[in-house]
Amino acid sequence: MSYVHQVLLRILSRLVISLALGGVATNSIAEEGISYGRMDADFRSFYFDREREDLPVSRALTQALMLRYRSPYLKDVVSLNGSFFGNLKLIGKDGEGGTGLLQDELDGSQKSYAKLAEAFASFKLPLESRLDVGRMELIAPLLNDPDYRATPATSQAVSFRTAYKGVIGYLAGSNKGSAYTDPEFHSYTDDRGESFNIYTAGLEFEVANGLYLHGAFGQADNVMDQVYFNARYPWEINNKLGFLVDAYHYSGRANGEGALLEVGPDYRSSLSNIALRVIGDSSVLTLSLQTVNGDHYRTSWDGEINDHTSYFSWQSVQRLNFDRANEDSGQLRFDYDLKTMAPAIHIMARYISGDNIRRDDGSTGSEWERDIDFIYQPPGIRNLTLRWRNAVVRSTETFDSNENRLIVNYSIQAF
Repeated sequence: MSYVHQVLLRILSRLVISLALGGVATNSIAEEGISYGRMDADFRSFYFDREREDLPVSRALTQALMLRYRSPYLKDVVSLNGSFFGNLKLIGKDGEGGTGLLQDELDGSQKSYAKLAEAFASFKLPLESRLDVGRMELIAPLLNDPDYRATPATSQAVSFRTAYKGVIGYLAGSNKGSAYTDPEFHSYTDDRGESFNIYTAGLEFEVANGLYLHGAFGQADNVMDQVYFNARYPWEINNKLGFLVDAYHYSGRANGEGALLEVGPDYRSSLSNIALRVIGDSSVLTLSLQTVNGDHYRTSWDGEINDHTSYFSWQSVQRLNFDRANEDSGQLRFDYDLKTMAPAIHIMARYISGDNIRRDDGSTGSEWERDIDFIYQPPGIRNLTLRWRNAVVRSTETFDSNENRLIVNYSIQAF
């Protein structure tokens, strides 16, 4: 039995014991007025199957465990927090990697992984402010650790947030990242092999009529600058009909000779996206348009080696982002809740088509993606979600693929 398997089994056995004794422990703590913080356990079973034209399939089945502990504030000043992420390979044949679920080895094999994903101190400051220092999940437009596979990516960072009269401000800096399946944290490095830091700052607020605004700026010295803006405005006609306009804009440019090779020292690009949502009693219709001006837009600061920052954009879908050089794209999406038949079922279908892609040979390319998403929450079973995601991609810029993802999520509060 491998070390990873031993660690996962040890943690699972202790978790089962704690849950079995949870009722007694919780009552005792409540009676004594003592708080030991909170621990949540998230279980995720994930099956990934991607058939690729003229390439081997990518296929795996895994069982992930995410344990997150948040301590109470000691002396009302500091809390100590940590998370363990582990993912156990159930099925993962050699040569069928590329799923993003397991570690892909040089010999073509797929490996389980386990890591201390978070370890940070959170300091409570005046004026509803907070300072976090250590390794953590970051959620910000320009420095974001997405949760697309078995476990999220995380970052080593310093993060400050404050709020004043409805305005939220934040500052963050990161010098290392840990990809989905990587148990280690690594420095961000440029094409010269030199390490760099990423800094970002932002403001967000909502005005009285419901208009929400969010702006952010990010910089990596001698690598790249990025700007982000989001405006969102809802209005309701009656209790069965409403509308939402949601607009995004990204802008990026090279900042020095250390820019990534795929970006280049002359890199300059912007991406704009606007969506209109028509919201009914049990259904939502979404129309979305997006355009890229200039080079292929890059959200990642280091080519997605250690930084997996992703878009906050309607055209960032299951596989593609429709962010290639000069690409124009449109999306039609339909969401439906089966309230009258089965209130725990949600169905989503969307089609996105992109064209006018600038290619190196002077021609133009095109691509499209069709997605179906089916979510079921069994009645009577709290915090259990079953999900099927299907995607078909055809593109002149990357391999064609047919993809299925089956995901089972189950969450419990250990204490």
